[in-house]
Amino acid sequence: MENVIQTPSMSFGEALKTCFKKYATFSGRARRSEFWWFSVLGWILSACTYALVTWKFVKVESLESQVREVMFDEEKLNALQAQASNFDTIFFLLLALVGIVGLVLLLPSLAVAVRRLHDIGKSGWLLLLMLIPFVNFVVVFVLLYFYLKDSDRGVNKFGPSPKYVVKPVPEPEAPRYEPPRVEPEPDPVAPAPEEPAPEPGEEPLYNSDNKLSI
Repeated sequence: MENVIQTPSMSFGEALKTCFKKYATFSGRARRSEFWWFSVLGWILSACTYALVTWKFVKVESLESQVREVMFDEEKLNALQAQASNFDTIFFLLLALVGIVGLVLLLPSLAVAVRRLHDIGKSGWLLLLMLIPFVNFVVVFVLLYFYLKDSDRGVNKFGPSPKYVVKPVPEPEAPRYEPPRVEPEPDPVAPAPEEPAPEPGEEPLYNSDNKLSI
């Protein structure tokens, strides 16, 4: 018999630590909490990129409106141009930083996605279907279903489950045989010693009534 024990879910920090530790490890398995917490990091990076690009468009629009107002004021126009130049420098530095972080996260993101597919017994090569035009639209929903699926219990062809730990249940010990206790038999009462027979001519000390003869 086997006893299946479910381990606690990973926290955000534990998931990041595990994924960076297995930076380019495509073998093995990854449970749902590990995959989704690391995906949260990718979503945060995407949100930062979107916010940065939005900030760029808003700032450019604002500068253009200010330029139209001071078009004939050379001093203010030069100040706005310097401000726009500084903004472009900051924007491209931040954009480069986000791009570098994205490249750093690319490989572990692919690795944890492959390990998540392994966790449900699927091959990681399914990710290549995302490169096929028109088919990739359907593949997105299929992969989403796979990523939401629970881990296979026990060991599959990709290794042991990181979520369900199988421990054998020890078999109960067979009762020990104890021989029955044998009570010792009581010692037999020793018979009373017989009196020696009287010699001829002598009277017995006791008569037949067990009384002393005088």
